[in-house]
Amino acid sequence: MNFLLGSTGLVGSFLADELKNKKISFLAINRRKVDYLSSDQQIIINEINDFDFLDVDKSYISLGYPLKWNDLIFMKKNIKKLFYEVDFELVLKLAKKLRMNGCHTLAIVSAVGANKSSKNYYLSIKGKLEEELRCMGFSKLIFARPGHLLGKRDKPRDFGTFLIEVFGKISDPFLLGKLKKFRNIQAEKVAELLIKATSEEFEDDDYVIEFDQIKKLT
Repeated sequence: MNFLLGSTGLVGSFLADELKNKKISFLAINRRKVDYLSSDQQIIINEINDFDFLDVDKSYISLGYPLKWNDLIFMKKNIKKLFYEVDFELVLKLAKKLRMNGCHTLAIVSAVGANKSSKNYYLSIKGKLEEELRCMGFSKLIFARPGHLLGKRDKPRDFGTFLIEVFGKISDPFLLGKLKKFRNIQAEKVAELLIKATSEEFEDDDYVIEFDQIKKLT
């Protein structure tokens, strides 16, 4: 069985669409019902302990505390706590439970620039999470490290996000070589690459997705 955790988010909703389009059976674990999934494609839980992940094959995690654009630069203390609880503690707890129940392939949405040694709190936590996951013994582990995600969101864009997307249209063509990974990218494309990387086309190993490239993680 393939599991999807975070199907209500931007990348997660596209992961659900892509899995359906490819006729790949999956079960989405949600805290609220979503209309675009049938009743046999989702299960609603309140707490992680309410559900046992049995016979897990592949899993996709696209979870994250909803941050504003300025939180990525400077995060207030109260936001740090909420962010850490979701993006680190919750994701780690889920990954451990999945691994204990046989999951051998895990694909997860991280962030461009993720580095445990970063002075940026957001990027340091993403980097620490990646390091923890690499020690869990997954046969195949994929980290998507996208730049700013483009796509239709549930809530209207704030002015800061609007500026980032406008600036990206101007700057992206000039971000070449090693800088290409910082380009804005469609969330739908990230979902497509995550599913491609979990396929048999790619042998068991650790991988990173940066912009439109799937590369082995050294």
